[in-house]
Parts: sequence; C-alpha cells; structure tokens
Amino acid sequence: MGSREDILTKIKKAKPAENELPTDFSFISTAENLLETFVAAAQSNGSQVTLIEDEKEIINYITENIASDERIIFNIKGFEDENEELEDQYINDPHKLESVDVAVIEGSIGVAENAAVWITENQMKYRVLPFITQHLFVMLKADSIVPLLHDAYKITKVEDGFSLFISGPSKTADIEQSLVIGAHGARSHHLFILK
Repeated sequence: MGSREDILTKIKKAKPAENELPTDFSFISTAENLLETFVAAAQSNGSQVTLIEDEKEIINYITENIASDERIIFNIKGFEDENEELEDQYINDPHKLESVDVAVIEGSIGVAENAAVWITENQMKYRVLPFITQHLFVMLKADSIVPLLHDAYKITKVEDGFSLFISGPSKTADIEQSLVIGAHGARSHHLFILK
C-alpha cells in the first residue's frame, strides 16, 4: 500500500462519531414588539434609525443634514415629482453613479430578528446604487416588518432582475478581526421607518 492509501485509511479510522440532528428548534418568534426588535437589531448592526410619520420628513432631514453640493438620488415611488432637485435624470451608464453621496430608496419587507430589509431592483432603479453610494437611506413601512427571515422568504416576490436583503452599513472584520465600516459599500445606513 502506498502513502496515499495509508493516509486515507487513517482518516477513515479517525472519523468522529456522528451527532444527531437537533429536533427542538422552532421558527416561531418570541419578539413581543416587532418594531422595537427591528430597531434594536438595526442599531446593533450600525444603522441609524428614525421613526417618521410622513415621507416628507426624509426631505426635511436631507435639507437640514446633507450639504447642498452632495449628489443625491431619491428613488421613492410616487414622491419623485415633488423632489426633482433630488433626482438625477435616467442614467444609462452605472459608472456615472460613482459620485453619488446619498441614495434614498424604499424597502419592501423588514425582518425584526436581524433588521434585514428586502429591496428589489425596481426600488433601487440602478442595481449598483446601494453599494456605490456613500450613505444609504432606506424608507420602510412599519407594518411591513415580519418576525423572522423565514417569514420574509414566504412573502418575498421574486421579480425579474436583482433583489437582496440589506442589513446595516457595509462592514468586514476579515483582516486581523478589526471591524471596518464601509469596506465594500455604503459607509452609513439610515433607516426611516414610516409608522
């Protein structure tokens, strides 16, 4: 027998005993208040959260907190006409989005357990937008928050194109376990929850 066969034989003999699969897990949320749970998870992920009564509060926030020379793309359906100064004309080349400072988009579903928000390409308008912008603002209706990711999967509608869950700003801790915010995408993530 060669060394290869020796090694494989020893590996087979050293195989650990199999473990039983768990049977006592549950996909039932214990969260008493979905909105509070969602907000706590979002803040834990590094997101800023603002509860709002009207979409116009986002415009007020931008006017008061974002420099007027920063490039803003505002993609909330049915609200664009009132905010033409915040909206770019249609862009064919995604490279032209490289200078976007703030993107404002709407999410479809929020997940209380991890503050993930389901966003479709329709809502993004440009699939690169949530990743190329410096600061991502997401509006989410409070009544669209579900307890668990399993609940969200049951109601997500797969559209043509690209859709994803986003939970907090871009971050990584791959290098020396040092957390870096904004490594591969937006440096900040601000959730506006419409009550």
